[in-house]
Amino acid sequence: MNSDKIARASALLVDAWKNHKQLSGLPEDCRPTTRAEAYAIQDAMARGLDLTVAGWKLGMSAPETMKKFGVDEPVPGRIFGECVHQNGATIAAGHYAGPKVEPEFAVRLKAALPPRKEAYNRADIEAATETILLCFEIADNRVAPPTPDPLSMIADDGGFAAYVVGPAVKNWQDVDFKTTGIELLIDGDLAAKGLEGDARIDPIDVVLWTANNLSKRGHGLAAGDLISTGSATVPTPMKVGSSAVGRFVGLGEVRVTFAA
Repeated sequence: MNSDKIARASALLVDAWKNHKQLSGLPEDCRPTTRAEAYAIQDAMARGLDLTVAGWKLGMSAPETMKKFGVDEPVPGRIFGECVHQNGATIAAGHYAGPKVEPEFAVRLKAALPPRKEAYNRADIEAATETILLCFEIADNRVAPPTPDPLSMIADDGGFAAYVVGPAVKNWQDVDFKTTGIELLIDGDLAAKGLEGDARIDPIDVVLWTANNLSKRGHGLAAGDLISTGSATVPTPMKVGSSAVGRFVGLGEVRVTFAA
């Protein structure tokens, strides 16, 4: 894909973000067919939005989810600082096309993980981790084809819309995040329960993949960055006027309300 087609695809995505549009798909002549093309479009979209990168989010990060969508690596996107909210926030969500709430664990770094030739290992990630947080990702799509297209999702910043940062997990090194019980309540009713088995993945492993993937692409992670490690329940639609609570058994809660 040449630079003109990358620019055309990214311009469509920037326009959809800024003007609250949802496309049924990118035009065939500028639709990514490889990860390299999808990454190039996402990078150009980020430059066009000119927002502050506060970290990265990962979708399709667990083995079962990757198998379901026919990918062998997660779907990454940028977290923009202007779209990060604190626990209990009310978010203006009326302009979203089809927002979904996703209870997630996010890693916050205390040390940078810059690009380098040598691959990072798990010990490197653990040493760079400040804490693990209970969070909500708010997912929305500027591109929504009839059949899910992971490459278009990568181009579309991984479907990122907003992020809600909740409490830190005490003694996170001692927690088994793959088996932690989770409930998503919407307006007081149980909307989803935590995924299990191969549908879950340890947060540190997700950050390890992210650091090495970004390093190969010439990007790094900065101290203070958030890395969102994938939904721990089925992503669940929520309407304007509703409120959600993510309950992480034994760890705490994260809350958000959607307003017009």
